[in-house]
Amino acid sequence: MFGIGKNDGRFLLRFGLHFKVSAHITLTTIMNNSFLSSEGTIGRFTFILSLVLLVAIATGISYAADYYFTHPDYFMHGHFGTLGVFFAIVTSLICIMIGLMQMLKRLRDMGKGAYLTLLMLLPGVNAVFLLYTCVAPSKQV
Repeated sequence: MFGIGKNDGRFLLRFGLHFKVSAHITLTTIMNNSFLSSEGTIGRFTFILSLVLLVAIATGISYAADYYFTHPDYFMHGHFGTLGVFFAIVTSLICIMIGLMQMLKRLRDMGKGAYLTLLMLLPGVNAVFLLYTCVAPSKQV
């Protein structure tokens, strides 16, 4: 009843409705704008906002998991506190990986090399480098 046919980039419905599908929207465009992708660029404000969001997600899930698995009202047959710690560690690692992907986008926006993300492995240097990526201006085109 709702047969869809393809003709010169237009999708035709049998009821006479026509609309053009924009050709510039592709899967790579969608992935470049994805929160989980390391492709594309982001500005300072978006980078700081994504970091705040990731810290809030990691903190919230860690707190909820710790409270849920150690609270005696939920489990009457023992404590599962180590399971809460496990969920907290897994959530934190996922948020760290997403944060590194966001940092790659930010470094690309600043015109720097992706190898600079290795500085995040050095204690003390990582905090200074994170502040630098938050305040450094974008590369002028």
